[in-house]
Amino acid sequence: MIVPADPLLAVDSPAVTRRSVVRGYEVAVSARRLVKRYKDGTEANRGINIDLRRGEVIAILGPNGAGKTTFLRQVTTELRPSSGRITVFGVDTVRDPERARQMMGIAPQEAGLFESLRVRDHLELFARLKGLSRRAAAAAAAKTMEDLDLVADANRRVRTLSAGQRRRILLGLALVGHPPLLVLDEPTTGLDPAARRAMWNILRRAVGNGASVILSTHYMEEAERLSDRIGIISTGRLIAFGTLAELTACLDCRYRLTFHDSSDPSADLCVERYATFGELQAEIARRRLSEYSIAGATLEDVYLELVGERFPDEAAQGERR
Repeated sequence: MIVPADPLLAVDSPAVTRRSVVRGYEVAVSARRLVKRYKDGTEANRGINIDLRRGEVIAILGPNGAGKTTFLRQVTTELRPSSGRITVFGVDTVRDPERARQMMGIAPQEAGLFESLRVRDHLELFARLKGLSRRAAAAAAAKTMEDLDLVADANRRVRTLSAGQRRRILLGLALVGHPPLLVLDEPTTGLDPAARRAMWNILRRAVGNGASVILSTHYMEEAERLSDRIGIISTGRLIAFGTLAELTACLDCRYRLTFHDSSDPSADLCVERYATFGELQAEIARRRLSEYSIAGATLEDVYLELVGERFPDEAAQGERR
């Protein structure tokens, strides 16, 4: 008989099964030729191919309605692909969805909480649903509350919590039990900048402890600072995928000049892009600019060139994606 590393877990528990499955795979999620077609003929995803490596963070960007949430809902088995294949640590999500879900912690874009339950109750309940024993669930809930700075709120009813605290609980439900895969749909939406950065630190610790993460986001900074690779989905297709350096290297114009138009001091800042630094310098000399700023290409530049529109702001986040 194999003795599990955690003495609080039963040998045949889902948590132990997860460990044995995960050890043999370097790819956490693999999607191949993924298509999701609805009854009205709409193709929300069209031939998506993507791999999430073990221990990696991937951020998915795209305009509203691009198919980001549809893609994540297929990974979590909530939606069944029309064609194509998804595996989670080698487990086919269509053939064996329950086994695949056992290896995931999921934070959906929209999810209700039990208003009358305490914070501790939520975390213990979900830990039990993930296959942990009663004792292990209590220990996992305590550790998750500590990680999320919710210890002081452990016995508070959910109905008394702020929106930011509720978002932390949703993330905690995904994190509890240390699943090897986290699938997070806009996990920091609605949080202030300080709370958002605290969430990033929590996710970094989870990755440091062996988790792999795939998330969608409406924050450029989040994608740039948190992820190893970035995917951009537009009209259902994965139109770009790679590291930030790889994405910016593909741009035709890799330098950005920002300045005030001296002929109209009240006008907004002018932003122009150039393929080479020499071209940029020549323009500065031609305009005889004395005040300006120069920057290399950013993720926003990549997004604007590929998608043809600026990155959506928070005001648009409530729309269906």
